[in-house]
Amino acid sequence: MKGHARNLMTAPVKSVSLETPLSEIALLFAEAHIGGVPVTDSEERVLGIISEADIMNALLAGRPLSTLAEEVMTSRVHTVDEFDLTDEVMELFRKHRIHHLPVVREKKLLGMITPSDVIRFLAQDIDEPPRVG
Repeated sequence: MKGHARNLMTAPVKSVSLETPLSEIALLFAEAHIGGVPVTDSEERVLGIISEADIMNALLAGRPLSTLAEEVMTSRVHTVDEFDLTDEVMELFRKHRIHHLPVVREKKLLGMITPSDVIRFLAQDIDEPPRVG
C-alpha cells in the first residue's frame, strides 16, 4: 500500500495533559466520539496515551474519577513520523496490538491514526460499489 502516515492520520487531534482528571477525559471521549487521546506536555510532545480501557481499568480498580491522566496512562507509546510508510504503520498496529498511533513531526504531535483510518484510506482505492446485506 503506497502512502505515508500523514495520508492516514486524523488531524487536528485532541490531547490532554498529565494533570487532566479521568472525569474530563471521559467527557472528552463521549463528546468527541473517540476512544483514546495522547497525553502531551506544553510543547505538544507525546508523553503517553490514555484509552477507554485505561479508564475502565482504573474505575474497576476503585480509583476515583479525580485520578490524573499521568497515573493511568500508558507511558510507553509507539509513535510514527509523518513520513513513515503506510505499511510500517499497519505493521505497528499488528505487532503491538494497539489501536491509537500518534503521528509526530520533530517529536511534536501532529495527528492520530486508528485502524478505522487505515480502512478508510484503503477504501478510497476500491473501485466496485459496496454491497450491503
